[in-house]
Amino acid sequence: MRSGDKNRKKFSYALIEVWNHKFWILFLMFVAFVILCVYSSLHAEDSASANLVLRYEHAYEGLNPNGSRFNINELMSEDVMSQAIEYAGLEGELGIEQLQNSISVRAAGSQDPKKMYIATEYTIKLANTYLPERISARSMLNLVLQCYKNYFLDHYGRNDGVLEVDWSEADSWEYLEFADIMGVKINNIIAYLETMQVESGTYNYKTEGETFRSLQDSVAAFRDIYLNKYTAYITNNNLFRDPMKYRGKLEYRRFLISQASKKNNEMYMINQDALGMYDKAMITFVMIPMYDDVNGMQMTRTETGMDLLTESSMSLAKILEVDEQELKVINGAIARTYMAEKNPQKHETANSMIQEMKQSLNGLIKRILHVVHDYEESRYKNSISYNIETYSVMTGYRVKRNAILVLIVGLLASGVNVVLAMVKKEDKEV
Repeated sequence: MRSGDKNRKKFSYALIEVWNHKFWILFLMFVAFVILCVYSSLHAEDSASANLVLRYEHAYEGLNPNGSRFNINELMSEDVMSQAIEYAGLEGELGIEQLQNSISVRAAGSQDPKKMYIATEYTIKLANTYLPERISARSMLNLVLQCYKNYFLDHYGRNDGVLEVDWSEADSWEYLEFADIMGVKINNIIAYLETMQVESGTYNYKTEGETFRSLQDSVAAFRDIYLNKYTAYITNNNLFRDPMKYRGKLEYRRFLISQASKKNNEMYMINQDALGMYDKAMITFVMIPMYDDVNGMQMTRTETGMDLLTESSMSLAKILEVDEQELKVINGAIARTYMAEKNPQKHETANSMIQEMKQSLNGLIKRILHVVHDYEESRYKNSISYNIETYSVMTGYRVKRNAILVLIVGLLASGVNVVLAMVKKEDKEV
């Protein structure tokens, strides 16, 4: 018998043997499938997985919406962990470090250093190693991601540093210093609100009766009513906490401004002299012949050099004007320190006005932050999103994976069955 016929005969015999034992093989595959599904279901809640996606303008540059550097590790920061534990009601049962150790983060995409790029999608996994039985890994992961999203929007949705006021040293500020600091702060807030008003455009506000325009008007009213009244009161009554100490500060400040003004004035005079020299040499160096159909041949001067000198002179002139005005204000304040009144009742009134302004400004800032939060929630609500892997028959019992494993088991069982049949046949022939 030829070799090819012999092999075909063996293959046919193998198929017949598998077919003869098909019920046993199918039964074995079914049992293996059930065992794998039961095992998968028992361990389905051992961990949870989610995809975190960043969708905003600067995400592909590795930046937060406010321009600062993005760091995914902040997802496991103490602020986020402690808030998630609090929301889950697990204080005392689950520690921050335990929750941190339960979470793993991996950036989507290639991990090859040569092919890596700035990630905007991450896979977050949480194991229930330290979780109490009354909360699942999926529930805990959902709370963590919720807290992280809130943390992200609160900290990086926009740079709101202009709305922060540090009152810790306010009691040490001189009365006039308080007025100056408040004046700068109020002007910065108004400018911030003007920018927000332009940026928000046709945004439909959730807050009733509050818009960036109305808030701008409220801050301007605060300046006109509270701050101007306070400034007039302390100026008219020559009130100072420590007139001698403040006079020293003013004199030093006057010295610095005077020195800077002297240098600026020297530069201004140099520019003026240069402009005079430029005009005298204009015919020789910066006048060039030009011809047009209307005027015929004429001399036209180039303006590059003149423009630079003129612009520099104008800029210095404005600086000198500002310096002069500031020196007048400082000199007036120094003069008033010599007329300082020691009237406890008036000082008490000034302190009371300061406390009233602090409370009023804090209230204004809260209102502003509320509107800003609503606006950013609408603008950035989809800037960071997450999707937790759902638990279903297909995922919880891992049907697809188990079906593949069972198919492999069936093939192995069939192979073993064929080998045993072949061995048995050869033994009979011997």
